[in-house]
Amino acid sequence: MDAISVIASPRRMGNCRQIVDKITEGIVENGGSNTIYFIDDMNIKGCQGCKRCKDLNNPTKCIIKDDFLKIMDKIEEGYTLIFAAPNYFGEINAQGHLFMDRFYSMTKTTPNKLENNAKAVVIHTYGAKQGHYDEYIKSRARLFASIGLDVVEILSVGNNEPSKSSDENILNKAKEIGLNL
Repeated sequence: MDAISVIASPRRMGNCRQIVDKITEGIVENGGSNTIYFIDDMNIKGCQGCKRCKDLNNPTKCIIKDDFLKIMDKIEEGYTLIFAAPNYFGEINAQGHLFMDRFYSMTKTTPNKLENNAKAVVIHTYGAKQGHYDEYIKSRARLFASIGLDVVEILSVGNNEPSKSSDENILNKAKEIGLNL
């Protein structure tokens, strides 16, 4: 199984990366691979609201030719998407919003919804106590399902873990996720 990780955190070795690295260990142990991308390094533009993706008479994918489409093309080929984002001020950070904003072009009201039931893992990290943002995080994960992804795991990680104390339970869970993808 091959995966693509999209990390919305600007912190290269922060909580999101530590968790993705552990998931990657599990994937590699199973003979797969995981390519990691940081949104800050990618050319991704926000939705322009042109509605070309909604034109059912002339179906087209999003007309913005950028790295978002490259990622989603790989997902259509069967790669698993691992998405990791920090939660700032009670919401997903700006980089995460930028990536998810483009899901507009892939909803069920467009001809572009994913049809292959590709898997997705959604990870959100935050400094508040564990579980504080669970409802919000579940609502964000529903957006991944709305474009045709099979969300197989939602990982809500509070208490600024694993950076604060390298919580082995979280890192073990992350590796288990990778082994089971």
